[in-house]
Amino acid sequence: MLQSRSPCVPSTSVWNGYDLLKHQPVVGGPKIVQRRIRYIAVDSSLTFDDTHSKQDAGLGRRQMLSLAVGASALLVSRAHAADLKAVVDGGVTVLVPTSTASSLGPVEKKALENNKRIQTQNNVPPDFPAFVRQGYDIKILADDYVVDDKGLIYKDIELGSGKQPVDGEEVTFDYVAYNENGARIDSSYNKGRPASTRLGINGLIPGFEMGIKSMQVGGKRRIVVSPELGPPVGPSTFFSAKQCEVFDVQLRAVRQCRRRQVAMFSDVVCE
Repeated sequence: MLQSRSPCVPSTSVWNGYDLLKHQPVVGGPKIVQRRIRYIAVDSSLTFDDTHSKQDAGLGRRQMLSLAVGASALLVSRAHAADLKAVVDGGVTVLVPTSTASSLGPVEKKALENNKRIQTQNNVPPDFPAFVRQGYDIKILADDYVVDDKGLIYKDIELGSGKQPVDGEEVTFDYVAYNENGARIDSSYNKGRPASTRLGINGLIPGFEMGIKSMQVGGKRRIVVSPELGPPVGPSTFFSAKQCEVFDVQLRAVRQCRRRQVAMFSDVVCE
């Protein structure tokens, strides 16, 4: 669960025949600037496409980057105007109520049936969300969960009454981590002691840290980390695919930390 860095992968790397990741032209590739945007309502009742393209072999790299920024600004402005969640192609995660299961298509219904069957075999806890995926697009079926303004999905099982942590402080917590099928992939209980780490040092999965920061000591919360807020993926990491992860967390303690200087050496003390 602990990660040393957060993912930072562009949604698209090729602009006007130039690969922005490899910093080199795409040999033989068409020089077409194209950004396809899908707007999806949180209740999954509306979907429409808006494709913008411009063919111009004379665009420079700075102009291409300007187009990318402009397209992103267009995405945000239209999303706020229509009160929709806007995402760039490559995978989107939406939360929908369980009542929408009856309106799913045959393929999605089959996927939901398989997901629930495996979750039952894994003895998932009550109110565990169901997952329906088509490629990298994921529908999460659950009731009484909250989606914050950053896209984090969570449900408070028990509200805490203690301190709420901030960056630089050390948090101590117990957790159980599940995959989409409800199989346990990690747990502090199996290790016999709670986990501890400082916030704000990129020591946790981004979505998990976001969920911890808005808790109070004593609280229990279920956090659903979508791929957009999840860890980096690839052969050099533990994670090999864009998967949702579910964490049941109990925040045990928060401690303030300070840097201590001893002669030529220094360390961080939390107490």
